Amino acid sequence: MLSSAIFNSPHVSTEAISQYREDGVICLRNVIDDHYVDLARQSIEQNCQQPGQFFRDHSETENANRYVFEYWTWPHTPPLSDLIFNSPLAEVAGTLMQTEHVHMVMDNWFMREAGSCSGAPWHHDEPYFDFEGSLCIVWFPLEAAPVEDGLTFVRGSHLWNQLFVAPEFSKNVPFRCEGERYSTVPDIDSHLSDYDLLSWDVDVGDCLVFDFRTLHSVTNKGAPAKKTQRRLTLRFGADDVIFSPRGEWTKEASDFLISLGQERDAAIDCSLMPLAWSRQRGEDCK
Repeated sequence: MLSSAIFNSPHVSTEAISQYREDGVICLRNVIDDHYVDLARQSIEQNCQQPGQFFRDHSETENANRYVFEYWTWPHTPPLSDLIFNSPLAEVAGTLMQTEHVHMVMDNWFMREAGSCSGAPWHHDEPYFDFEGSLCIVWFPLEAAPVEDGLTFVRGSHLWNQLFVAPEFSKNVPFRCEGERYSTVPDIDSHLSDYDLLSWDVDVGDCLVFDFRTLHSVTNKGAPAKKTQRRLTLRFGADDVIFSPRGEWTKEASDFLISLGQERDAAIDCSLMPLAWSRQRGEDCK
């Protein structure tokens, strides 16, 4: 269950918890030491060489500079497993969400090659995945990410109590999210002054942590990347997270979890989404 009494940790102050709750996103400085950054680099390199089932290429054309990503790689990527279960990131997630336990829901790396004009449109993560409840995303760059190479967020949008259609990242990976529950994403770029936007210069070792429902996009959409950008995200779930398949657009992922024994409309209980941190034990656990 979610904790009623606020607790903090060496990396997360009480003020940071309040900011995360109000804004839906926070930038934490110097959380990830060089050892874990190196493990993340090793992980992405390994998975680029040996892509798996959930590798996606969102490059605009066959000959374009690539924009690629992959998720659920940690079980066959030892450096990434080491990072997830031994770095402070699961504890950071648990403290910000104020939960007694944290599950590793999904790892997801991104690589945008120099010259690529592809990038994430305005969206929030919830409609892309089969989960309800309290989840957060820990995002960190493997090269310094000045504001123009990072993400921009709509402050407080996680509190709007709205679900938005999950837009396609590119035409070559079709993705159709539909249903009465989902509203069209606002045209934020045409009305920037109507929104309270947040973005940061994020150095190596820093991380952004944001709510599953916070609207965000790449900051410099449509402009070619000046250099190759590698990012790692870790999606962590709190005690109240439920696996709830959304529709045809998430069927591959939901069928995969069901094949591993995860029950529909039930709490997370699957080898792919293990316990990553427990407040009571005070340490990471597998």
